[in-house]
Amino acid sequence: MANLLEALAPAWDITLIAPAGPVPPGIAGAVGVSLPQASTVPWRYDASPLGEALDRMLAGRRFDRALMFAGAEALGFGRRDLPQAVVDLIDCNTLEFWRALRTTPGWRLRLYWSRELLASALYARRGFRAFAATVCVGERDAAWLRRMGGGSVHMVPNGVALPESAPPAAEQPVLSFTGTLDYHPNVDAALFAARAVFPLVRAALPEARLLIAGRRPVPQVRELAALPGVEVLADVADMRAVLARTRVGLAPMRAGSGIKNKVLEAWACARPVVMTRVAANGLSVPEGHASLVRDGPEAQAEAAIGPLRDPGRAAALGALARAHVAAVFSWERQAERLSRILRAAGPPL
Repeated sequence: MANLLEALAPAWDITLIAPAGPVPPGIAGAVGVSLPQASTVPWRYDASPLGEALDRMLAGRRFDRALMFAGAEALGFGRRDLPQAVVDLIDCNTLEFWRALRTTPGWRLRLYWSRELLASALYARRGFRAFAATVCVGERDAAWLRRMGGGSVHMVPNGVALPESAPPAAEQPVLSFTGTLDYHPNVDAALFAARAVFPLVRAALPEARLLIAGRRPVPQVRELAALPGVEVLADVADMRAVLARTRVGLAPMRAGSGIKNKVLEAWACARPVVMTRVAANGLSVPEGHASLVRDGPEAQAEAAIGPLRDPGRAAALGALARAHVAAVFSWERQAERLSRILRAAGPPL
């Protein structure tokens, strides 16, 4: 959110209501709010401190547009004193819970995801009535939101900050998976990568290694380090150090929704990524990368083995990926798209 607001700031006089913390450059005014510990699920999120701050702001100043981010959308429910408002949901929760239901074993967890699926759909429909437009980051998210009754639904993908230079080419055939490792879609993908995809890679390329890195790995993920050729790194301070060791990224996602920042970050560091169609949601694929979008362990292993074995090919694919990110996924480009949606949401400015 901070990167997007910074990119929006040159075109808008922005007043931000958010949890107390650093304010993005260019923001005209900010109100820091202390939020209680609350669920990150929007329909159980306690947004009342944000609502109180909003009441005070609307009493003293007129605004032309309002932009609500995921978690704060309840602020728009039933209000008539808001300017024309747009909600940026980022992901479609209903799609995420549907995929979790399909990939989670055990009837208790499946019952939990079924209940969340219904709650998310009802909550989303309420939001459609409250806002002039809805924004999300992926095509599949947008399709689900429209199917649930969303009228004006737009896709604005995330951007990524491009490092001044890409790390040098990796010396070893290292495959890596990165992400928050207590989040169900990433846990599922890490287990799938280590148990289903990587053994096939290692059978063809015995010197290959799989590096799994991210915050808060759950015990199931930590235990993967016992497998041959697998290394697990917890709470890495700078993921660019992991990408520097990487020759090919892996994103074998089977669950979740939204866009995969792990792919954008790898591309920005000139690393090609083998990914599923789920992971490719919201992403246009760089030149020469179509063969890296594969489903199933055998197909993913086959796609990874070529560039892992051939450093020159990996470097060439990585250069194309970095150029693609620079051209398509800058934060400035996404801010321009969101600005057009905000302007179209109400009377001319």
